Amino acid sequence: MSTAPNTELPWHLRDNWAPVFEEVTRAELPVEGELPRELRGLYVRNGMNPRSGWSDHWFFGTGMLHGVELRDGKASYRNRFVRTPYYEKNLDLMSAIADPTASPANTHVVAHAGRILALEEAHLPWQVDRELNTVGCVDFDGKLSAAFTAHPRVCPETGELLAFGYSFMQPPHLAYYRIDPQGRLVQLEPIEIPRPVMMHDWNVTRNHVVFMDLPIVFDLNRLAAGKEPLGFDADAGARLGVMPRDGGNADVRWFEIDPCYVFHPLNAHEEDGRIVLHVCRQPHAMQGGLQEVGSKDDTAARLWRWTIDLEAGRVKEEQIDDAPGDFPRIDDRRTGLPARYGYTMGLVPRVGSPSYDRWIYKYDLVTGKRERHDLGAGIRGGEPVFAPRAADAAEDDGWLLLIAHDDREGVSSFVVLDARDIEAPPVARVPLPQRVPFGAHGSWIPET
Repeated sequence: MSTAPNTELPWHLRDNWAPVFEEVTRAELPVEGELPRELRGLYVRNGMNPRSGWSDHWFFGTGMLHGVELRDGKASYRNRFVRTPYYEKNLDLMSAIADPTASPANTHVVAHAGRILALEEAHLPWQVDRELNTVGCVDFDGKLSAAFTAHPRVCPETGELLAFGYSFMQPPHLAYYRIDPQGRLVQLEPIEIPRPVMMHDWNVTRNHVVFMDLPIVFDLNRLAAGKEPLGFDADAGARLGVMPRDGGNADVRWFEIDPCYVFHPLNAHEEDGRIVLHVCRQPHAMQGGLQEVGSKDDTAARLWRWTIDLEAGRVKEEQIDDAPGDFPRIDDRRTGLPARYGYTMGLVPRVGSPSYDRWIYKYDLVTGKRERHDLGAGIRGGEPVFAPRAADAAEDDGWLLLIAHDDREGVSSFVVLDARDIEAPPVARVPLPQRVPFGAHGSWIPET
C-alpha cells in the first residue's frame, strides 16, 4: 500500500486532477439548453482516481467510472469505483504486477457482446453492469491470463472485438487477440518484437491490424545508468507491423518510420493497396522516464497521416495540422473503414503534466479543414465521444459528448455539442452533482 509523503502533492493529485471519494447517484439533473430526445443510452467515462488519495503516478490511480444516463430529454448521474483486487487491497503498481486480475481498470470502458469492460493495459478486463457495479474479471473462459490493451476495437462489419497485449518481462512481448461477436476468444497469436516496448494503442482496418513498435522501451540496463527502466530511446527505431486480421507472427510485415511516439491514433483504413492511418504523433515522449507524462511545445501531439504502401514497402509521413491535440475519436461505426470526420481534444503544451484545453477540434480528413469549439475561458474539456442521431444516420449526423470542468467555479458539466455545427454553442449542458476529475477515455452505449 502507498501512503502520501509529507510534501507538496504532485500535479496528478492537485486541483481537478485530485481524486473524489464519494460514490453518488442523482436523477433528474438540471439541464441548460435541451437534451436531444434521440439520445437514449449511457455515456460512461473512466479515469484514475486513487482510493487512498495517493498514487505514485497518474497512470496508477484506482479506476472510477462516471456515467450519465440519457432518456426522454432527461439526465441522471452515477459514479462508481471498479472493485478489482487493486481497489479492494488498495494496491500500488508493484504490488499488482504479479496478479493479472489486479487491474486498476482505470483507462477506458467499452461495450461488446453484452458486456461493459473497464480496461487498463497491464491486466485482464473487468466487467461492470449498466449501473456501473462491478461484475467480475473477464478471462474469456480461462483462455487468457495475460495483459489486455485498454484500446481494443469493435469491428462494425463483423462484430468482432480485436485486441492485443504487451509484456515488459516475458518474450515475445506482444500477443494478438480476436474475440467473436458472442464474446469468445477465438484467436490468440504470440507476436515477436525485438524488445519490450510500451504499446499503448494500435490500428485496425477491414482486413488488417497495424501494430506500433515505437521506442518507449523497457530496459533494466537503464537502471545502472541511474535512469528509470522505461523511457524513450530513438536509437531503438520505430516500425509499423501490418498483419492480416486472421494471421499470425509469420504474416507480419514491418515498415520503418521516423522515431516518434503515438499514444492514440484516430483511425485507419485501406485504400488502393495502401493503408492510411491518422494519428496524434509526438516527436518523442517520456525522455526522462515514466514521470515525464506532460509535454512542452516541441513534444505535444499533433495530427499526422501515415500512408503505408504495401507494394513499395515504404511509409509516407505527413503532418496534417499544427494544433496540439490528442484523445482522438471518430464515429465508431467507421472504425477500420474510410472516415471523413475526426475529433480531438485540444492540449496546452506544458512541461511536467498534460494540460487539457478549452478547444474541441473537428477535422474533415478529405478537405483538410479544421473547425473548433470554444468551451470558454477557464473551462477545460475531455475526450469528445461521438453519438449518432440514429443507427443509420450519416457520419457526422449526431453529437459530441464530453465532461468539462470550469476551473473558476469548480463545477464539472456534461456537455453535448452538435457534430455538424461544432462552432455553435452547446446543445445542452448538464451541471453534475460533484466534481469529476480529469480522466481518460469513454464510450456512448445506446439503449438496445
